[in-house]
Amino acid sequence: MAVEIWVTILLKVIFVIIAGHIAITKIVPLLNEFLLSFIKNQKAVDSFTSLIDIYILTLVGLKIVTFTLETEHVALKYVEILQPALEVIYGVFNYLQWILLALLVVIALKNYKA
Repeated sequence: MAVEIWVTILLKVIFVIIAGHIAITKIVPLLNEFLLSFIKNQKAVDSFTSLIDIYILTLVGLKIVTFTLETEHVALKYVEILQPALEVIYGVFNYLQWILLALLVVIALKNYKA
């Protein structure tokens, strides 16, 4: 039974890492190209997509910490010290998402009229 738990948790961690990698290397560049099609400010779009990368990495980190805590192994319990820092970053993005959305709309409208 213990081996089954370890294998499922290891597979969860591997698939979360793969999903994060796909999101950062495939989806975010497509979003970058899409935004550049109507927002001519390269720096603003690059900053926005960099924030999305950080958000994805934070989500992946939180999932990995959650999955490793499921093992209840003594040595892996120390991974729990990363959780508050990742939750702070994640909490910041809950507030930033609306500000970033508004800024993106303003930049898009500014570039659309110009």
